[in-house]
Amino acid sequence: MAHRTLAEAEAAGVRFAESRGAHSIAELRALTWQQLTAPAAPPAAAGAPPTGGRGAGSSFSAAPIIDGYFLPLEEMQAVAQRKHNDVPVLAGCNLGETAAGGGMGGGRQGPAATLETYQSQARQQYGDLAEEFLKLYPAASDQDAAAARAQIARDRALSGMYLWAKQRNKTSRTKAFIYLWDHTLPGPNSERLGAFHTAEVPYVLNTLDMSDRPFTDADRKAAGMMSSYWANFTRTGDPNGPGLPAWPPIGDKPEIMQVGDKNAPVPAAGAADRSAFWEKFLVR
Repeated sequence: MAHRTLAEAEAAGVRFAESRGAHSIAELRALTWQQLTAPAAPPAAAGAPPTGGRGAGSSFSAAPIIDGYFLPLEEMQAVAQRKHNDVPVLAGCNLGETAAGGGMGGGRQGPAATLETYQSQARQQYGDLAEEFLKLYPAASDQDAAAARAQIARDRALSGMYLWAKQRNKTSRTKAFIYLWDHTLPGPNSERLGAFHTAEVPYVLNTLDMSDRPFTDADRKAAGMMSSYWANFTRTGDPNGPGLPAWPPIGDKPEIMQVGDKNAPVPAAGAADRSAFWEKFLVR
């Protein structure tokens, strides 16, 4: 998991403030919200880490800060030392999460997805594994490159979740369950948005009747299934139950559960060779 040290996070805060012309907390507080949220190019010498690296390439990264107090050590170090909260885990992402783009590593949007930038980014980010990467995610045009970015971001994210859970298994008594939600939420722009971020929430909560979207029997069936999975997990730490497609916990096989329409275990990166690539790249 990407992370920052306290010093790195503080330096990022200083860079952000200076990009807004502020040199103190008082000056920051005096800025309007428009000034705070307006795009601003970082200083040339900022040295921000690249997409996917430690710090996630943004002054406002969602990555945890290892500050030595609230978080005394990195998450996987805590897991390895059995200092983590050993509780059941259910996590995942949606098929359309990255439809709008995302860098080669699944982070913030980088340069325009031209074939040239796609190939140059691949060689920069994956080094001696770049040729293998380009064979697994081929592109012969700008359109191919743009389409590949979403697949790459999704495969890397799910592979990372799988590998995290597999490593967690070594020191945990409880199970981890990872999903890929693939059902499109009907309504405006549904064809373009697909299964976007949070699209599974109405199904998890089984609240379709609170929306005026054109839900069908297929939607109501998916909602009954997803809400049952979550209710079972809440009660027992395991989503499985009578009448539901079997959802295996994370094990040694690089698979996660695709739910919504397919409802079956699938390779974490969509294919075994891609899963093997991400394990090679992310674990080394």
